[in-house]
Amino acid sequence: MSTHPNGNPVGTQAGRPWSWPEIRRGTPVRVLIDLLQYLIALVLLVLAAVVLVRSFADFLGSWGGYPQTLISAVDGVLVVIILVDIMRTVLTHLEGWAFPFRPFLVIGIIAAVRDILAVSTRLTLSSGGSTAGEIPITQSLIELATSAGVVLILAVALFLTREQNVEGETATDQ
Repeated sequence: MSTHPNGNPVGTQAGRPWSWPEIRRGTPVRVLIDLLQYLIALVLLVLAAVVLVRSFADFLGSWGGYPQTLISAVDGVLVVIILVDIMRTVLTHLEGWAFPFRPFLVIGIIAAVRDILAVSTRLTLSSGGSTAGEIPITQSLIELATSAGVVLILAVALFLTREQNVEGETATDQ
């Protein structure tokens, strides 16, 4: 196996067994990749802005169903947080050409909490009995338990990676 001038085998970086081959800045492929990632970040920003404005407008326009519109507004804000976190991850990846995995753990936790809120809201707003159009309570409880398990597992993973920065190197390596 050949080695890079820094002493690491080709295709690896310090502390990491494998990484994408380096594509130098300024090459047509890298410029195209950078432009595409900036376009993706811009689309995510526009989507987040649209969801935020629409959630706020729907909340202000529907005072009759206040509990449901409030929950829909909170759900919209959580979607915006997820979109902004994904956009930040894309930009971080673009700046460092590394894959930051911790933001995806946070996004997963937010998404699972969003599901917990949606199920608990559905249970709270239901009349107590299950009708033909509603999801059975046992299925809702299974959804709650599954989402809670996902939050727990992702929180443990986030805790275990607390010493790592975006590039995956530990804070003590720097």
